[in-house]
Order: sequence, then structure tokens, then C-alpha cells
Amino acid sequence: MIGRLRGLLLSKHPNQALVECGGVGYVCAISLGTYGQLPEPGAEVVLQVETLLRENELSLLGFASPQERDLYRLLVKVDGVGPKLALAALGALPLEELVRALRGRDVKTLTRIPGIGKKSAEKLCFELSEKLGGPGGLEGLAAAPPRDAWEDDLRSALMNLGFREETVAPVLATLRTERPPLPEAIRRALKALQR
Repeated sequence: MIGRLRGLLLSKHPNQALVECGGVGYVCAISLGTYGQLPEPGAEVVLQVETLLRENELSLLGFASPQERDLYRLLVKVDGVGPKLALAALGALPLEELVRALRGRDVKTLTRIPGIGKKSAEKLCFELSEKLGGPGGLEGLAAAPPRDAWEDDLRSALMNLGFREETVAPVLATLRTERPPLPEAIRRALKALQR
């Protein structure tokens, strides 16, 4: 699974970016928020990536920051919110304003997002306001500590293979001290998870 891309930005559009890494061009769907933070084509860029596996399709979603990717992951856990709607939400409001609206249960602000009506906004507030509050939530997104890319990539790979967060967490904890290369870590994690 792909968790991060660092390479040459070949082109950018409001809904996608093309990044060349090692001679391969990766097309990533992006939000308007990420689009606004991308440099001009020809410059180096780093995108946090969410890999989506569907029956006949492999898609990459690119995010300007780990915080944006974390919020995307929370949004798509809400019933009725798919990748497209989550990206629309991330592009309709600045990240801090979106978090503030969710934490404060500001339905009026959330209904400004295309595709989100009053009922959907209320559902988002109900399901996410608690998760975004307090010291353990995403409060203070802008000042969040840097994420561990190795652990993020391993977690993302396992969750994309269908394992749940609570099942993956203990396996990550056992591998964290050794930190084997990612392919080996995935193999060992799968072996542990299949017991």
C-alpha cells in the first residue's frame, strides 16, 4: 500500500495531482484545500496518501498534511459519507474551520458544504464532535505533533486489507520496538493477525 508520495509535481487540477516518483507518475485525487497548498508544477511535493482498494479499482487520495488525512479517515467512518463527499468537505472549508464546526456542532456552517444537508450535518456533528474534542482528539490540528510515517503506512496497509483498528493496534505495538522494513513488517503483522 502507498502511504506517502514525495516527488516532482507534474500537473495539478482542483480535483487531482500527478506526482512523479522514481519515473512513475501517480495520479491522486485531492481536495480543494490540498490543491491550494500545492506548489507550481515542476517543484517537489510531499503528499500523505490514502490507498483505496475496490473490486476493479485502485485509487490514491492525496493530502497536504497528516492532519487532513486523519480528518478524512474520521469523515468516511460516518455512515453515508464516502470518499468523494469527504474530499468535498475538506475542500469546502479550511481545515481548522471544519474541525471547529464539527466540535461545536455548527450545523449551519456544515450545510455550506455541497452535498451535505441539515440531517447529514447533524449526523456528522453527533458522530464526530466527541472524537474531535479534548486532548486525545484532533483539537489543535495545526499544532499536532509529527506522525510516525512507518507506523502510519503499516496501519494503513493492514486496514486496507480489511483489519479493524482495534485488531491492528496490539500488533503495531509489538513491531514498534524492532521497526523492521515495511514489507517484512506487513508479513509479520499478517502472520500475527491470522492466528
